[in-house]
Amino acid sequence: MAVPGGLSQFGNEVCAAVARLPAGPVVVAISGGADSAVAAWACHTVRPQGRVRAVHVNHGWAASDRLQQAAVAIAEKLSVPLEIAAVTPEEGPSPEGAAREVRLAALVAAAGGDLIVMGHHADDAAETVVGNLLRGAGATGLAGITPERLPFVRPLIGFRRQDLRDLATELELPFLDDPSNDDREIRRNVIRHDILPELDSHIDGELVEIVGRSAQHLAADDAYLDEVTPPDIAVVDGDTTLLAVAPLVTVPAVLAKRAIRAALRKVHPPYPGTTREVEAVLAVTLGSTPRRDLGGGYVVEKEGPYVAIHKPEEPIIPEPIELTVPSRVVFGSHIVTVMPVTTGTGTHMSHDWCRLALPSGRLAVRAPQRGDRIDIGTGSKKVADALNEAGIAVRRRPAWPLVESRGRIAWVAGVRVAAWARVETSLSTWIEFERQTT
Repeated sequence: MAVPGGLSQFGNEVCAAVARLPAGPVVVAISGGADSAVAAWACHTVRPQGRVRAVHVNHGWAASDRLQQAAVAIAEKLSVPLEIAAVTPEEGPSPEGAAREVRLAALVAAAGGDLIVMGHHADDAAETVVGNLLRGAGATGLAGITPERLPFVRPLIGFRRQDLRDLATELELPFLDDPSNDDREIRRNVIRHDILPELDSHIDGELVEIVGRSAQHLAADDAYLDEVTPPDIAVVDGDTTLLAVAPLVTVPAVLAKRAIRAALRKVHPPYPGTTREVEAVLAVTLGSTPRRDLGGGYVVEKEGPYVAIHKPEEPIIPEPIELTVPSRVVFGSHIVTVMPVTTGTGTHMSHDWCRLALPSGRLAVRAPQRGDRIDIGTGSKKVADALNEAGIAVRRRPAWPLVESRGRIAWVAGVRVAAWARVETSLSTWIEFERQTT
C-alpha cells in the first residue's frame, strides 16, 4: 500500500518512524482504538505485502466485544490478517495489571517469535511515569515505557495522542474509543483526565514533553545500572527460585536490589516485586533474619549458599519402593538407578553415585523417618544431621531418598555411605547406585 497522495506531513513522519523498525515480519497489537489502528496502517504502508499480521486480545469485559468488532473492521480495511485471542484475567487487587499480564502473554504466543508492534505514544509514556511516581517507583519505573523491549517495539512513542487520533480520522480508520478510558475508578484515567491537565496548566512548556525528557534521562541511568548489576543469578528448582548469596553481598545494595527484582520476576512474572518484598529478600541475604514472609503466600529463607523463595507446603512423602538389580525407579522428584557391578571391586562414591558391598536380600528406597541413624564406623549419626551437614534444603529433606539393605540404611543418596556397606564380606554383592533429579 503506497503512501496516499496528499497525506499530511505528520502521516509521513509516522510512516518514517515505522520504517525504521528491523526488517522482517511483524505482528501489530490492534486494540480497536485509534493509536493501534494508525500503527497497523503505517506497518501495512511501509512493509512488503504479507509481512504484517495483527492480533486482537479480547479480555471478556463489558466493551470487549465492541472493541473486537472495531479491530476486525480496521484489519479488513487494511487487508491485514487478524487473529483473535480470548483471555480471562485473574481477579485480584489490580485488574489492570492482571489484564496486562495475560494480554502480553497472549501476544507473545500469537507472534511466534516475530516483532510485536504496540501503539503506545508519548501521552501513554507520561501517564505511566506519573503513575509509577505515585506508587514510589525507582529508576526503572520512572523511565516509563521503553521504545523497545523485545519482542515488543513502540515506534509511535514519540508522537502525541491527539495527533494520532486526528491521523486515524483523516485515514477514515474505523476505530472505537474504549469506554473504560473514562472510568475515574481507574487511577490511570484520573492521571490522564485530571492530574496531567491540571499540572500542564501551571507550567511553561508541554508537560508531556518535559516528563518524557526526564524519563529518557532515567532510562539511560537505568540501562547503565543494568550493565553493572550482577547477571541473572536466579535458578528455578521446581517451584522454588534460588538466588546465590555470594554475588549479592559483594555489590552495593542498589545493585543487589536490582538483581533481586529480576529474580522476583521469575517468581511472579512479569512483576519485579514490591519494595517490601525486595527488602525482605535482601534482609535474608545479608543474614539479618533466617526467614521472612512475602506476599502471595511466598516465603524467603536461607538455604546454604542460596536464599530460596517458595510457597511452603506439606511435602509429599513417597511410599517405599523395593529395588531389584538391575532397576530404575522414580522416587518423588528423584530417579534411583541400581546396577550390578561386573568388573572391579572397592567402595567408591561421588556426589550422586556410589558402589557398595551389600549382602544379598531385600533392597528398598524410602524417605527418612524420625530417629533414623546411619553407621559411621565409630558409632552412628542421625540422618537428619547428615542431611543438614550436606546442605540439603529443609524443604527437600522429608522426601530425600535413602537406600536400605535388609532393613539397615546403606546410603543416604548423595550424602553418606554406611560404614558397614563399604566392607566386603563373603556374603557381599557389589552394587552401583545413582541418584538423578526428575
